[in-house]
Amino acid sequence: MITLQKLKWSNCFSYGPDNELDLSSNTVTQLVGTNGMGKSSIPLIIEEALYNKNSKGIKKADIPNRYVNSGYDIHLTFTKDSTLYDVIINRKSNIKLQLLENGEDISSHTATNTYKTLQDILGIDFKTFSQLVYQNTNSSLQFLTATDTNRKKFLIDLLHLEHYVRFFDLFKEEARKSTITLTSIESKTATIEKWLHDNKLSDTTILPVSEISIETGEDEQDLANLMSEIKNISEKNKKISQNNTYKDLLSNISIEDAQS
Repeated sequence: MITLQKLKWSNCFSYGPDNELDLSSNTVTQLVGTNGMGKSSIPLIIEEALYNKNSKGIKKADIPNRYVNSGYDIHLTFTKDSTLYDVIINRKSNIKLQLLENGEDISSHTATNTYKTLQDILGIDFKTFSQLVYQNTNSSLQFLTATDTNRKKFLIDLLHLEHYVRFFDLFKEEARKSTITLTSIESKTATIEKWLHDNKLSDTTILPVSEISIETGEDEQDLANLMSEIKNISEKNKKISQNNTYKDLLSNISIEDAQS
């Protein structure tokens, strides 16, 4: 579990030097003040310390107190389980970032890589952190008045449920296929049951196999006679065809040509 311990800052937004807020002395820390006193700036400072950006999209050049104009400093301490971490930022023209783990410097050579290390320690991305830590009346109202689809998307992003959404889509597709298969089986079963209902057996006793003897001698003799007739007809047809050929050849012979 991550617990924010103490926040120190100088010259951020409308604040001057050497500000300190103990976030661990009480379960709930309440800031009371009139509009414009800088209450909403504190969550932005925490976001800047942990993620190098803020949920309002305020540019780095607009964070320093313009009346001081000497950069700004942020020092945030927090614990994760029993480990104490310090995030120390000094930004003027460039950023100097230091990350301590139980007092030992674990910073990388660049601020970018140090922030990657810090995000790995936190275990949540900027969007999720902002939704959990920084809420205002407008964003709460937007959630209440949003459509079911948008509220669902918000909660999925907030709670990292993307994998479960994919599992749900996969389950829904497999359930659809199973439903189609089941419907087909039920249809076939209904057809079989209807046939069985319409064709009830009067007796379920298994009858012995009966041997049936068929006399085919007469039929075989008739078949032999027919085959013989077919053979005779075929031979006669061949002779007729040959005679017709001879007649055609004979008709083409000229007697005068033969005599000459």
